[in-house]
Amino acid sequence: MRPVELMMQAFGPYAERETIDFTQLLGRSMFVVSGRTGAGKTTIFDAMTFALYGRASGSLRNASDFRSQYATPETITKVDFSFTIRGERYRIVRQPQQPHPVNKTPIPHEAVLYEWEDGWKPLATKVNEVQEQIEWILQLSYEQFSQILLLPQNQFRQLLDSNSNEKQQILQSIFKTEAYRSFQEKWAERYSAYRKQVEWSVERTRLKLLELEDESIEEVSVKPIDEIIRWLEEREERLIETCDTVDLKKREYLKTLEEVRDELEVAKSLIGLFNEREETNRALEAFLEGEVLRNERRDRLQLLEAAANIRPVFDRLVEMERQLQRLTTEKQTSLTKYEELKTTQSKLEEQQSSMEAGRQEVGSLRERLRVIDELMPQIEERALFVSRRQQLETKSKALADFSKESRLNELQVHEHELVERLKTEPTERSVDVERYVDRLIQLKTLETKISDLSKQLAACERSGKEIQRQYTIQQEIVLTYKQQEQLVLATQLRDTLEEGEPCPVCGSRHHEMSQPEAVIEDIAAREEALLRLEELSTRLIEARADYRSLHQQLETTRLEFEQASKDVQHKHDISDEIERWQSHLKSLQRDEQLRQENERTLRQLTNEIRQLEQQRRDQFEERQRVLSELEGIQQKLHSLGQTDDVTLESLQSERNEKHHRLTLLLKNLESFDEQLEAVKKALWKEEERLSVTREQLRELEKQYESHQSIWTEQLASTNLTRERYEEIASQINQRQMIRDQLLEEEQEGIRLRHRKQIIEDKLGDVSRPDLERVEAKVREATAQYEQVSKELITAQDALARHRQITSEWSALRESTANEENQLQTIKLIADTGKGINPQKMTFETYVQTAFFDQILHAANIHLDQMTSGQFRLERKIETAKGNAKSGLELLVFDAYTGQSRRVQNLSGGEGFKASLSLALGLAEVVQQLSGGISLETMLIDEGFGTLDAESLDQAIELLMSLQSTGRLVGVISHVQELKDRVDARIEVSKTRSGSTIQLIVE
Repeated sequence: MRPVELMMQAFGPYAERETIDFTQLLGRSMFVVSGRTGAGKTTIFDAMTFALYGRASGSLRNASDFRSQYATPETITKVDFSFTIRGERYRIVRQPQQPHPVNKTPIPHEAVLYEWEDGWKPLATKVNEVQEQIEWILQLSYEQFSQILLLPQNQFRQLLDSNSNEKQQILQSIFKTEAYRSFQEKWAERYSAYRKQVEWSVERTRLKLLELEDESIEEVSVKPIDEIIRWLEEREERLIETCDTVDLKKREYLKTLEEVRDELEVAKSLIGLFNEREETNRALEAFLEGEVLRNERRDRLQLLEAAANIRPVFDRLVEMERQLQRLTTEKQTSLTKYEELKTTQSKLEEQQSSMEAGRQEVGSLRERLRVIDELMPQIEERALFVSRRQQLETKSKALADFSKESRLNELQVHEHELVERLKTEPTERSVDVERYVDRLIQLKTLETKISDLSKQLAACERSGKEIQRQYTIQQEIVLTYKQQEQLVLATQLRDTLEEGEPCPVCGSRHHEMSQPEAVIEDIAAREEALLRLEELSTRLIEARADYRSLHQQLETTRLEFEQASKDVQHKHDISDEIERWQSHLKSLQRDEQLRQENERTLRQLTNEIRQLEQQRRDQFEERQRVLSELEGIQQKLHSLGQTDDVTLESLQSERNEKHHRLTLLLKNLESFDEQLEAVKKALWKEEERLSVTREQLRELEKQYESHQSIWTEQLASTNLTRERYEEIASQINQRQMIRDQLLEEEQEGIRLRHRKQIIEDKLGDVSRPDLERVEAKVREATAQYEQVSKELITAQDALARHRQITSEWSALRESTANEENQLQTIKLIADTGKGINPQKMTFETYVQTAFFDQILHAANIHLDQMTSGQFRLERKIETAKGNAKSGLELLVFDAYTGQSRRVQNLSGGEGFKASLSLALGLAEVVQQLSGGISLETMLIDEGFGTLDAESLDQAIELLMSLQSTGRLVGVISHVQELKDRVDARIEVSKTRSGSTIQLIVE
């Protein structure tokens, strides 16, 4: 930022308007502000800071105190400050709140920011908008501006003495290190999310193990991994042994089933032969009964064969009869048309004489049109000039007065009213109220969520207890079925034991046969009970997981509620508070909307006024052009002279009439010639067609008489009449179907006789078997086999499910272990970025220390020059105690003592030199790194009075050397030596009626 011009009016000790034009420095990069105490030197820096931020340069002055006590009541207190930054030029006009000269209501605080684009154009018109725009343009807040660009009176050590946290905010704004902070925050969020994922993976691995249908799985699932794996291997061995036992039993039942199935197939084959013999006998009897109908079809086939032989002759005879009828009709039609064409030709030949007169008239009309075409261009040119002259005279009269003059005046009055209305700045912003309402709504949402989660947690707890009760009952039911299954197996074993033979279980040869209790074996009920137990087990696991999830959500929501409650103060119920603040927000939004509409209307009015003013200028220029063209037309008409009474309209009318008559005559002549030629061609064609038709008719009549004789002879040879032939002609094509049908029936009779003989040979003397007895044996064997098959499937399913769950559990366990290892890596990165490390330094602070070290390096070059190598600034490396942020604290190394001490222990003069060096170092590093901030100016208020002669000389030499960098340095000082060394001064003179300013450039 580099100042261009500063104007102060009724500001501080300045009663009238005082202006400082910094462009008069003529390339000089340093100036001194001098004057008596209280004259208003610091006020110049206050004016710049007030224009930019609406605040004073120091903490001891308020913006409300800027009203000059010397100014008249009518003079408005304001500051007009223009500056350049990064090649762009800006201007701020700001006035503080001040008493109104007439009304009791004070004049409000107002500010307008302009940008130079071929003229000053408003960029922001509201105080808060100007504040936001300035901070965005300068990339500095007020506090950072006061620590970097401006060293205020009594505050020039603020940057030097600021703590690590304050320096961190300054460096963050300058070097845009938010991305590094975002990086460390994202890793922290990633660790939190991934930790939840790992916790769920561990729980999911345990839940997968619970899917095994085993009574001891709950106890086993919490044991160490080695014991779980050993238990799974033992369980798999037991399941394999059960499958082998049931599979051996299944093979025995299968062998019995195959034997009885073979017996059933033989019985079914014999039964089929007996049934087939009966059907064959019935079919053979039906065939013998149809012999009479077959003889009748044979006679009909002979008659159709005879009719088929004479059909071609009959078809040709019928075709010739149709042709004779067609040619006779064509001959009569052609003869009629020929007579009509002869009559038409005679009538057209009678009109030949009248057509000759029309051809002569065509010649005369063409000659007259040629004469008219030669006269028209001359008449037309004059008519065009006359018409254009009338148009220009009418247009000139219309342009004499601006029709929208009253509208323009009305808009200008309205614009002035809106400008006056928009001067009042609102004291409260709706966006701030809206943020507070959002926090209240968030608090209410969290309160509702806590209530809902508490209810869900209670309901989940009740549901889980109910499921646990049902699960316990169902376990007892399944245990009962298992006991009954063991009794069934004991009964089967008892039935197979024989006295003197060893027992396969205990090996004893003597068996005491006690009578067991009654056993009820219901396989379907047992399977249903097992399925019910599995379902309840799954529901119990899900209920436990739901309870843990809801409990965690409730605790998280309560923590969020407590955190959100810290920033919100409310005395009433949250809902009432939300309603009250929402009502207030709507009121503010209506006011802001009305103000925005007024601003939008003002912009529209301004644009429309500019458009109307431009239209008025365009209309004046257009009238001048019309008058010039009218004068040229008048000169051309004078040069053409006068003509006879023949007008362009009369010539045009005559030409149209003659042209229309000529076109009509030519059309009639052309139509007559075409019609006569067409009649002649049609008459010739019809005469040729009539001759050909007569010849074809004579030839066809001869052929028909000859074919008639042939038809009569063939009809007599078949003993048929024409009527009988036409009656059976439609059935001639059925001959092949009748032949095929007769052949198929005869072959069927032969097949039936042959099949009957074969069946008799196969059966012989065999009797009909008892099929129901054999089928009963098959059903019994099938039931036994299916029962043992189900038992084998159950055992195999249990083994397969065991292996599948074990495999999935192993995969989940391996995946979970990998995720836990990954979690440790993410935690290490997240903790390091958050500052959980031996240095207690966040990732962002680490990056900032790199920038800060560069600043200290540049600052020490200047400090070494001003202190003759005595002092050097150092960054404190030791870690701060407790949770305090560290890494940006400053120490000063004293070469005379060889020790480092806190910068707060520096004397006034030493602190001034250190602060000046630090500010210069910061500016140089920012310029080198192009951090988006322009530090082209440095303003120093006092501080030189604390320096001894040698230090003062060193400081002046340092500031003078900055001229080569182009940086502008402004210094307020009473030191005479400094004023003598600098050739650009702003002299502030104090009088009883107010102070005045004079810029002196030697």
